[in-house]
Amino acid sequence: MKNLLAFLLLLTTSYISAQITIQGKVVDEFNNPLPFVNIVLKKTNYGTTTDDDGKFFLKTQKFRGVLEVSFVGFQKQTIKVNQKTKFLNIVLKEESNELDEVVIVTKPKKRLKKEENPAYKILKEIWKRKRKNGLDLVDHYQYKKNTSIEIGLNNLDTVFLKKIFKNEYQQAIKEVKYDSDGINYYIPIFLNEQVANVYGDNKNNAVREDIEAEKSEGLGAQGFIFDRMSNTFQNIDVFKNNITLLQKPFISPLSSDGFSTYDYVLYDSIVDNNKKLYNIYFFPRRDGDLAFQGNVWVADKNFSIKKIKMKVHKSVNLNFVRGLSFEKEFEVRNDSIYIPTKNAYEGDFTFIDKNDSNKGLTIKKDITFENYVLNKAFPKSFYEQKVEKIRPDQYKKDDSYWETVQKEQSKKTYKLIESVKKKKQIKNLTGLINTVASGYVDTGAGFQIGPLWTLFANNQVEGFRTKLSFRTFVTKDDRFRLGGHIAYGFKDQKTKYGVEGRYLLSYKPRIAVGVAYQKDIEQLGSSLLNTTQLLGTSFGTAAVFNRGDNFYLSNVEKIATNFDYQIQQNLHLGINFSHAKISSASEKDFSMNYIDENGNTQSKLTDVASDIYVSFTPGRFVYGLGVERRFGKNVFPTFVLNYRKGYKGPFNGTHNYDKIQFKYNQPILLSKFGILDATFEAGKTFGEVPVALLDVVPANQSFSLVKDTFTLLNYYDFVTDEYLAGHLEHHFNGYILNRIPLLKKLNLRSLVTFRAAYGTISKENIAISRSNVNYNAPNKLYYEYSVGLENIGYGNLRFLRIDAVWRSNYTPPAGSTVAPTPKFAIRIGIKPGL
Repeated sequence: MKNLLAFLLLLTTSYISAQITIQGKVVDEFNNPLPFVNIVLKKTNYGTTTDDDGKFFLKTQKFRGVLEVSFVGFQKQTIKVNQKTKFLNIVLKEESNELDEVVIVTKPKKRLKKEENPAYKILKEIWKRKRKNGLDLVDHYQYKKNTSIEIGLNNLDTVFLKKIFKNEYQQAIKEVKYDSDGINYYIPIFLNEQVANVYGDNKNNAVREDIEAEKSEGLGAQGFIFDRMSNTFQNIDVFKNNITLLQKPFISPLSSDGFSTYDYVLYDSIVDNNKKLYNIYFFPRRDGDLAFQGNVWVADKNFSIKKIKMKVHKSVNLNFVRGLSFEKEFEVRNDSIYIPTKNAYEGDFTFIDKNDSNKGLTIKKDITFENYVLNKAFPKSFYEQKVEKIRPDQYKKDDSYWETVQKEQSKKTYKLIESVKKKKQIKNLTGLINTVASGYVDTGAGFQIGPLWTLFANNQVEGFRTKLSFRTFVTKDDRFRLGGHIAYGFKDQKTKYGVEGRYLLSYKPRIAVGVAYQKDIEQLGSSLLNTTQLLGTSFGTAAVFNRGDNFYLSNVEKIATNFDYQIQQNLHLGINFSHAKISSASEKDFSMNYIDENGNTQSKLTDVASDIYVSFTPGRFVYGLGVERRFGKNVFPTFVLNYRKGYKGPFNGTHNYDKIQFKYNQPILLSKFGILDATFEAGKTFGEVPVALLDVVPANQSFSLVKDTFTLLNYYDFVTDEYLAGHLEHHFNGYILNRIPLLKKLNLRSLVTFRAAYGTISKENIAISRSNVNYNAPNKLYYEYSVGLENIGYGNLRFLRIDAVWRSNYTPPAGSTVAPTPKFAIRIGIKPGL
């Protein structure tokens, strides 16, 4: 009996293990799903057909076989399957599409010259016409645009799913999606959908976009990872020579300079709806170059683009990025006009490294264009009206609306998100990502603690310093935000603190106000111009390790207010008012003394001042509708003009003065050679003021790199009332090191910098000083230059940058209490980046 039971059990086990469960999707060559396709396991009775989305599910008692896929008008396809087969992406070719004269060109082992490459003639025609074809050829157009952005966790196995769903696992496994590889699972955690109507007037170069409806569901995500990734996919214009992606210039495969970056292969040609199409594949010439891999379908005669698929080559040095893919489809009308019908972007991001076995984040952005109407004109005033989203709930629609426009797949996704967002494991995982990315720990009570990296510091006045900061945070669209900190120095045994509140008074026009109070120690002169920062924060009191001694710190007790008015997107007018009591934090080592108008020596001052500023950042991508805006990872210039007025008398102010300052920052994309980040500053102070109110050339005595500061200067080495400063920093993005055989495997990136300052100080300001700071101005140009390596680390954790820095000849004047500065130094920067 025991033997019989064992034999039956063995038969049963073998029978169960011999089953095949296969899922898949069938599409045509243009990625359109094919319904009612026959799926049959040959020589068996097992078979099924695809649904409306081209998907199928087949379960058999066999453990291997040959799957036959057939559909009328398409070529039959056979595929060998076994127990390891989980998911199949099947592409069927139309029988009528095949030509007798199919041109097939394999990628040559030896690179072909342009004139010898069959693809070159076609690309030349694209270059001639790419500015002429398309919607630009009609005077007016309109269409409906549907956009969805989905964020999810990918590469999940059944063990992970069982931990999440527990008793609901059996039901959940039927609803959870597969990854694109069809092996592991994917769980959506956020979905945003938007319906908009777009109207264009080419005669006056005007575009109006009216949002009709918007809907979001999912976990509230914030921080570097989610913010950067969810906004990675802006409009990718493949017709431009350079495509800016993650602040890096990628060469477009349709660039007129493409042959210096890509190898092109004319693969074949087909006929689609009586139009001949050429299929051209493109590959990066060198691994590591900022380039794509993919293929493009080009229409004959007018040489417009029917479809393009491309992905970032796996060798490209992008941290956190395991994969990025883009797909665009166009409809050709009248042999001259092509209109976009679909954009599909997908990114796969991981935290530790790019290993295929690691869990990650998937970001999907899909845009469909429909209901085109060409050459129907509206009055000119219609196109000039801008309909802006100003409130988070402005375009919220009820369920009855979405029932009519939403696809069945989106409904399933929302239902799944509703289920998983409440799961403890998912909330903990996304919370961990947010903490690592932003530095803030969410308490779950509407406020966060952080950033964690400012917890500890060290300086000569306070000794070991600890600082605990907080902020209120419900969503990224909070209309009111309160933040602050409390700090303690173990040497001076004093408690310091600060608190700041901001409120959005009006959505349109956008008006924000803020008020702050602080009683803390500051490193004055750590930056030359700052318009909206109310609470003082400086690296001089935040660094753990510093070069030399620094007693040049100030006690600052300040009340400050800010009024910010948005004239238009990225153009702001603001007014600040502040009342600050300033004195030395270590009077025996650092004197801030000055002579007042009565000839008396004073050690303290009260600065009562107002600021009027204009800030202009054209092209900056701004999102979020709360009092604190968020900014995308795009390239844009910055112009800031500030006028400051000091008042003597009111509120016990001690000094009258005027100060005007200007700052201009311009990142410049230099194609495949990288990006140059250029900053220029200038300012002048009118009136007699003590050292606390003068402009100090920003020095940096910490061992870390700080933007727009001078590494080899001591604090207060240069004091001015009139200055010019420039900072040039060029990042090669791996262009040089990717060409060195032994180094390119390390994924390092090189950079060079040049910084310079020039300034003067008046005799009047020197005359009233009784400070032990020597008023030395850089009336001979002072400069520093460096070479460096960045992207140092392991896997995706490549936060380190190392610079070797040199300076021009500079010697402190005789009698100066400032210690000599080094002529050369190695400095380290820590910055997460892609």
